[in-house]
Amino acid sequence: MKKEILEKQNRDLRTRLENQAAKNEMKIAKLEEEIRRLKKELETAPEQIKMLQAYIAKCEAIIDELKREIAQLKEEKIEHLNVIEKLRQAIDKIKSKFKKNSSTSDKPPSSDVFAKPKPQSMREKSGKKPGGQFGHTGHGPKLFETPTKIIEKKPQSCGNCGNGLQVDESYIRRQMVDIKITLEVIEERVYSGTCPCCGNKETGVFDDEFKGPLQYGVDASSFITMLNAYGCVSDLKTAEIINSISGGILNISAGTIVNIRRMLSDRLEETINIIRNALILSGVLGGDESGLRVNGKLKWGQIFCNNFYALYGLNGKRGDIDEGIGILTFFVGVLVHDHFKSYYNYKTITHAECNQHILRYLKGLVEIFKHAWFNDMSDLLKRMCHCKNELLRADKTSMPSEEIDKFSKEYDEILSRGWAEYYASTQGDEKKEKYYTDERCLLTRLGEYKDEHLLFLNNFDVPFSNNNSEQGIRVLKTKTKVSGGFRSDDGAEWFLRIMSLITSLRKQKMVVFEGIKSVFLGKSPFSPP
Repeated sequence: MKKEILEKQNRDLRTRLENQAAKNEMKIAKLEEEIRRLKKELETAPEQIKMLQAYIAKCEAIIDELKREIAQLKEEKIEHLNVIEKLRQAIDKIKSKFKKNSSTSDKPPSSDVFAKPKPQSMREKSGKKPGGQFGHTGHGPKLFETPTKIIEKKPQSCGNCGNGLQVDESYIRRQMVDIKITLEVIEERVYSGTCPCCGNKETGVFDDEFKGPLQYGVDASSFITMLNAYGCVSDLKTAEIINSISGGILNISAGTIVNIRRMLSDRLEETINIIRNALILSGVLGGDESGLRVNGKLKWGQIFCNNFYALYGLNGKRGDIDEGIGILTFFVGVLVHDHFKSYYNYKTITHAECNQHILRYLKGLVEIFKHAWFNDMSDLLKRMCHCKNELLRADKTSMPSEEIDKFSKEYDEILSRGWAEYYASTQGDEKKEKYYTDERCLLTRLGEYKDEHLLFLNNFDVPFSNNNSEQGIRVLKTKTKVSGGFRSDDGAEWFLRIMSLITSLRKQKMVVFEGIKSVFLGKSPFSPP
């Protein structure tokens, strides 16, 4: 029994061995096949290795190129950052320029092209309501004592019973004022005559006013000049107005208006000399200048004035401030101006700076740099002006020296704080110093020209600002806005001479029309009676 079991186990073992041998043969066959495949792959491996080596070399070259480009980009980045910083500074400067206008700098109102600033007064608010104050003596138009026409409105009958009325002598009057424009044509006739004794023939002589077949009278010429020069109306528009108010009868050409302007200018020689001499003898003058377009070129209109007279002139260059005017060469008083350096070439003149310009600078710069000293200096200048005005209202002619010393000391202290704020902001950085150039220039100016800025405290005849001449020079801007410029030097000179007459008449509260008329009649309105 055991034998059978052992034989069966032996058969099973043999079968297992045979099966295992078969499996081993299959594995060997697979391994041999794998070995053959690997051998084939090994045969192609050197070519693949070469290809991989070439690919790796190419990648390494690309990596090296990328490294160089990265290094270059880093350098360009640094350069771009520097450019960006410069552009930022330039943008800040441009922004600061756009923030400046005629109310925050010395720029003229004509430069406020796109954004006109709202009119702002530099005066401090008094707290009073607008209009006439309580107790103020009111005044209005007064009735004329000698009316040219009287219309009596008397009731004729009783509205109740219809009987006639006994009219009282008392009455209530009202007046209406109107202007009538009438055309007057004066004809002068000259006759000839023959002597019956000797046969001599004589011919009458025309008056001096009748120089040609047709001319315009003094009143018409004066009105045309007022409208054209004083009103700053263009030549063509003036001709249209004259034609309209005359009912279409007077068809005056633009050339005739130019001739009338030239004729008035030619007769102004005596008046101009009187104005010039009065300004030379004046103790205080104001001076200003403004650009003009004359025959397509930039030239400069100049004004010198005081409270009674004004003289305009034309210069080829801005620096030729006394060319053709002849005032500063002989003037030895105080000249108030806007810090134009050419004025300082005249050593015999005492100079005074316009503080109104400083207030505009301070107002503009405080919005840009936000430094406290701007407001402090602005407040000090206003207080000094207010203190002087109070003394003038009290009929004082000078300020106590201790008060002037107090203001002067505070002035220096504010400048010291200003320099401290400037250095704290710039910290020695050249780029920041360029950004704060306007502040540095203003601090330097206020320090170097302190005496000129504070002269109005020591001399009560010297005004706080140069507004007198600035207001006078604006008429040139008004004229150029209307006409754009002048076609010739002669045309500009005629206009400036006429405006010297008109502005002087206005300063002395004289009737402009009558003043122009007197010049046409050959007499200066400023000549002694």
